[in-house]
Amino acid sequence: MIDRYLRDIVNLLLYGGAFIGLCAACITAFTFELIGNVEYNLDYIMLVGIATAALYGAHRVIGLHKLAHVTTNDRYSVIRKYKYHIWIYSALWVVLSFWLFIPHASWEFILWLIPGGSIALSYVIPMMSGGRRLRDLGWIKIIMIGWSWAWLTAFLPAYYFSHQPLHLAILMGIARMLFIIAITIPFEIRDMSIDQSVGLQNMPTRFGLKRSIRWGIVLCIMNILVAGFLSMHYINAAYVITMMLICIFIVWILKKSALIRDDYFFSGVTDGTMIMTIVTYGLIQWLI
Repeated sequence: MIDRYLRDIVNLLLYGGAFIGLCAACITAFTFELIGNVEYNLDYIMLVGIATAALYGAHRVIGLHKLAHVTTNDRYSVIRKYKYHIWIYSALWVVLSFWLFIPHASWEFILWLIPGGSIALSYVIPMMSGGRRLRDLGWIKIIMIGWSWAWLTAFLPAYYFSHQPLHLAILMGIARMLFIIAITIPFEIRDMSIDQSVGLQNMPTRFGLKRSIRWGIVLCIMNILVAGFLSMHYINAAYVITMMLICIFIVWILKKSALIRDDYFFSGVTDGTMIMTIVTYGLIQWLI
């Protein structure tokens, strides 16, 4: 009985948007922590987290009708079971997002949000011809996802809010984009058969499973190199140590992603690397 209730709670956290919202808030806070002004930007950190919860909650149920033929997947069984709950939570996240947006409301801020926010919205809302979403474009979507997350959780915090030099903000954005794409590849591997069933060609089906995993490893190596450069010139050594440890863990995830079917591994552990990053950074700073 307790195990069933605990699983229900975990499912609602994962598929109702709360967990991915926490992940987004943590990775945004990580950027501000590297710069040294987290406490002055808690409102934006919360806005990114709650807006992400709203988008991903809605993403779970929008377009669900296209997957009516998928009847043996546990993840979609859970989403169908909690469909109306998820809609309610998504509506709540939207209201909270607007409330947090109001203090920042200005045409300047809106214009700065557009390069990343428009992509995030198009991933969930059918904004393209034929009622398609960014989610329906195949493998190219992971590059767009990486760009969106990098813009909203790294570039804007560094450049717009913290007034860091443009080249530093760009480097932080590149590092974040590499990180996000690397942790998105396991989801591409998870969704291979489902995407193929609706005529989508994702990264593993386009380039092959082994090559996709190798690309993920290359992205991790590049991330460490960028982190090393930033640590030597702008940020402390704890940053590159953190990214080395997290990237090693991501490589393990990449190699296991073709062997594991439990969605807790993907929606929980893989997305959870965003929380692990700021926690690891804090521990390393304390140790050194």
